Amino acid sequence: MKIMYPTDLVARPEHQHLNHNDIRLGDTVYVQPKNGPKIAAKVIYNAYLFGSKTFTADAQDPVHGRRLRMRFRLQDIHHVVPNTPLN
Repeated sequence: MKIMYPTDLVARPEHQHLNHNDIRLGDTVYVQPKNGPKIAAKVIYNAYLFGSKTFTADAQDPVHGRRLRMRFRLQDIHHVVPNTPLN
């Protein structure tokens, strides 16, 4: 299993708004590694770390086929697909 950190990811441009800010466990988020295509990851944990909400998610590497564990912040997320319908 490879672990990716925020330093391995491209942050979402400031002018681009996130489609869904209330990210919950089980939601699918899309992040962009510095090298390679966007990755869809399922959120498994979130906590505040050094004053910033940090997420942990599991994914499948689209290039090498291995499992990934990713740690990232809200500004690293490019798109969110909620696990449950929004009310």
